Amino acid sequence: MQLDLFSHAASAYADAPNGRLTNAEFYQAVAERANIDPAELQKKTAIGQDGKEYLTLAHVLRWRQQDLKRMGVIERVAGKRGIWQLTEAAGRKMDEAGRAVRLIAFSTRLGVAIFGDCRDAFAGLDEPINLIFTSPPFLLAKPRAYGNPATLQEYVDFICSALGPLMLHMAAGASLVINLSNDSFVRGSPARSTYLERLVCALEDRLGLVLMDRVIWKSGKAPGPTQWACKHPIQLRTGYEFCYWFCNDPEKVRSNNRRVLLPHTDRHIKLMTSGGIRHSASYGDGSQVHRPGQYGTLTDGRLPTNVIEIGTGCADTRAYRQRAKELGLPLHGAMMPTRVPDFFIRFLTEPGDLVVDTFGGTGKTALAAERLGRRWAMAEKMLQFIRGSATHFEQFEGFQMHAALEGVRYAA
Repeated sequence: MQLDLFSHAASAYADAPNGRLTNAEFYQAVAERANIDPAELQKKTAIGQDGKEYLTLAHVLRWRQQDLKRMGVIERVAGKRGIWQLTEAAGRKMDEAGRAVRLIAFSTRLGVAIFGDCRDAFAGLDEPINLIFTSPPFLLAKPRAYGNPATLQEYVDFICSALGPLMLHMAAGASLVINLSNDSFVRGSPARSTYLERLVCALEDRLGLVLMDRVIWKSGKAPGPTQWACKHPIQLRTGYEFCYWFCNDPEKVRSNNRRVLLPHTDRHIKLMTSGGIRHSASYGDGSQVHRPGQYGTLTDGRLPTNVIEIGTGCADTRAYRQRAKELGLPLHGAMMPTRVPDFFIRFLTEPGDLVVDTFGGTGKTALAAERLGRRWAMAEKMLQFIRGSATHFEQFEGFQMHAALEGVRYAA
């Protein structure tokens, strides 16, 4: 939660007019981004031995504000009380690759990161792809710094155009896993957008993919949506995101759930070691039949469900933030924990397979692939983001970075 608030705090100033906010505007902007009920800003809690009451959430946000100050991201507006703004360096724009730009930003023995638009970056690829794992820009009413298509149809067309060129390079039985938001609504309405359903149909109809599963990623999201669950008591809070899993040939799919087994519970271990079920039983009109000895074989682990619970906190994210600070780079507004791509890479590929990320961001998919001994390729069109992602790979065998990235900071 603290890491999420830090990211929301940074993006609040990045998206503000002239990078400037009053404290009240800052609190409101973070609450909206984190899907926090604005009423929480007014709640007080007794703190310390004297029991003095403080505005708890506002107190936390002030600490995040001070973190940004220490990092040189924001500064007080001279002569103005309670108004902060982006520093000159932080307020500069990022460099975005045009459609003609394709540059090998950095590489290791196992992979390559390309600075460029994903629709062009992999044009010369001559290796079969075993897995595409990616988290594209979400369909949001308020785009992040890297932008996103604004309408449902534009979004569907955008995703299909980004993934379409790679379909010719997919190995038989290869998979696509795409992380998508469950927080998109019809503009001005509490009705949820049907973009997810339309995108699934488009990926099947246009790209020839087949839906294998809708894996739910439960990450401990903050309460939301703010407008329709917090401000107005209409919707239930959203508790998860989707990771849609597609395949180009289900008969040859390379998945193996034994590669992602979870530890047995103490209770299950006790059942297995004691010989399993002792008595016959039938439930649900015979749909479930228990026989003596069933579950009595000690196995390597239990099968995971299609609901994965992985918090947003991540040591790699913390390391990225620290290195970005040292290098004078902007913070990415939406950083996925490495454990999510790690799960799907283990589930859907084998060592030596090729994993591709079309929207590389901070390089978490590539990082997970590198650690798991998979070959990888990623594309990212924001120069400052791909420079920051390179910091994850400096210790890996064969690391090389293009000299043009050495001095990358905010654009002038």
